[in-house]
Amino acid sequence: MTSPQHTYRRLLREINRQFTSVNGNRAWATQMRQQWVAASQNPASSNMHAAQNILAFLTSNRKHSELINEFYPRMPEGDRIEKTARRVGLEAPKTYNPESPS
Repeated sequence: MTSPQHTYRRLLREINRQFTSVNGNRAWATQMRQQWVAASQNPASSNMHAAQNILAFLTSNRKHSELINEFYPRMPEGDRIEKTARRVGLEAPKTYNPESPS
């Protein structure tokens, strides 16, 4: 089991990566600090367990977003469909264009 200080630092890092550095809003970090101070005055294992669950969720959410951006970068819908089809060994059908019926 990790120490409370280690969990606290990891939570702050994760919050700063996902929220503070993106928009410069320190509200999430401030709220987490206030909750941490309030929880530290009433030590209970459920508080530590909840903090570790939140940390796991934030970390997994960030990794999921990174994977989505890596495998499905921002591109037009048609290109994304063709790329996905090629990835699994298929070829996407040509879409009908009424302006050029060939």
